[in-house]
Amino acid sequence: MRMSKKGWIAGGALLFGVLLVLLAGVERGSAPGFVLFLGRFHPTLVHFPIALLLFGAAIELLAPRWPAAERLRSAVPVLLAVGGLTALAAAVVGYLLSLGGGYAEQSLSRHFWLGITVTVLSFLLALVSAWTVRPGRVYRGMVGAFAVLVVLAGHFGGTLARGSGYLTYYLPEPIRTLVGLEGGARGGLIADVDSARVYDDLVQPILDRNCIDCHGSSKSEGDLRLHTREGIEEGGRDGPAYVAGLPAQSEMVRRITLPPYDEDAMPPDGGPPLDVGETEVIRWWIANGASFDQRVAEIEETPTAVSTYLARVSQPRTPRRSGIYALDVPEADTLLVAQLEETGVLIQRIDPVAPFLRVSATSVRDAFGDAEMEALRPIAEQIAVLDVGHSSVTSEGAAVLSEMPHLTHVHLEGTGIDDTALEHVRAHEYLEYLNLYATAVTDGGLAHVAELPALRSLYLWQTNVTDEGAGRLQDERPSVEVNLGGTLTIAPINPPTNAPSDTTEAGP
Repeated sequence: MRMSKKGWIAGGALLFGVLLVLLAGVERGSAPGFVLFLGRFHPTLVHFPIALLLFGAAIELLAPRWPAAERLRSAVPVLLAVGGLTALAAAVVGYLLSLGGGYAEQSLSRHFWLGITVTVLSFLLALVSAWTVRPGRVYRGMVGAFAVLVVLAGHFGGTLARGSGYLTYYLPEPIRTLVGLEGGARGGLIADVDSARVYDDLVQPILDRNCIDCHGSSKSEGDLRLHTREGIEEGGRDGPAYVAGLPAQSEMVRRITLPPYDEDAMPPDGGPPLDVGETEVIRWWIANGASFDQRVAEIEETPTAVSTYLARVSQPRTPRRSGIYALDVPEADTLLVAQLEETGVLIQRIDPVAPFLRVSATSVRDAFGDAEMEALRPIAEQIAVLDVGHSSVTSEGAAVLSEMPHLTHVHLEGTGIDDTALEHVRAHEYLEYLNLYATAVTDGGLAHVAELPALRSLYLWQTNVTDEGAGRLQDERPSVEVNLGGTLTIAPINPPTNAPSDTTEAGP
């Protein structure tokens, strides 16, 4: 005997009730493996009833105003009934999936009971649709409410699988701000990677992309949640997620570096592993103390793999400006510079975007003395390299050196200076190179030189400095090359260290 349409609907409802009774006796966390295997089919099944039920509801809602939908009304009971049966199957395997544990109870309960409600209503509405020739407003209102429930059930299912903010994660920032939402995807490239926070701007986005589906707000496999600082610090069932300073002993690093076929490998189930850059960023973060506030520029050593990753996720770095080139110094008066050049002094700009100058008197050394040194005072702030070697400058004329705070290289070799001239450079924090060859400087003058914080090269050939005095300075400042003429060194003309860098190193 052939079963009628209504018989199929009633039989499906009965089967649904029987299965729920049977499954109610299975405790979460103790289900056998084959039950969990069947539960994995929930994502496959759940989309089919959603499409059928929403299609049937759309026909009912559009039928009064759209003739084409009216002609399809006869198919609505079948759509709702088949949708209900497949929703029943999805609910059953969904329940089996939940027995594996790891889901937030409140979110799971909300999704489960919404699914049951949708399933029951789909059978009821199928019966009403089959017996109703001309449905009224009350029925259509019920269908509209039913469609909303279907959407909500699907949404809460997505929340369980993808996390609580998955729907609005990529919401444009202006809209997010307007509606008062926080978090979301960190869109675009990092503007200034050196000032970026290692955890907030690098590590957490990696976890968001790869880990929070299973270790987020709605699901916590192994009781581990990685969507917040607190969750990472708390760890999971297997202990702490990381050991600060020791990536090799950190469970997080161990799991993401296991071969994909290892049952402990993360992401699980053959999911795409983290790429080398992502893995190394996490390792780098842990190795440097796993701080939640540290910035990229505060970490001294950056492995090549991490540097490559930083370049990938950030805008090109601005070349680092260090030393005097990081200062805000006004340009020299071009008229004064032109007047000085008329005396034969060579004045060159040493950087196209910085105001600093190299002043050389080598072509007029016989005529260059204390008065000419005094004439440099108006551009003293801009002079970085000063070469007055073998000129007639004395310690009296050298007094103007105290007005040149940005000096990096000074050539005073062969001049008439003595120890008193060095008093005028003792406060120069950027002075790296000082040539005092063939001058009257003695051990007493070295006390002033020893205070120069940036000094790297000091030339003392044919001076009155003794080996003992030079040795004491060398012991006090081991990083300074104190040259008494025993070795041949090519003296640099342009500043080698304070020059602006064209590299992409981190800097202020």
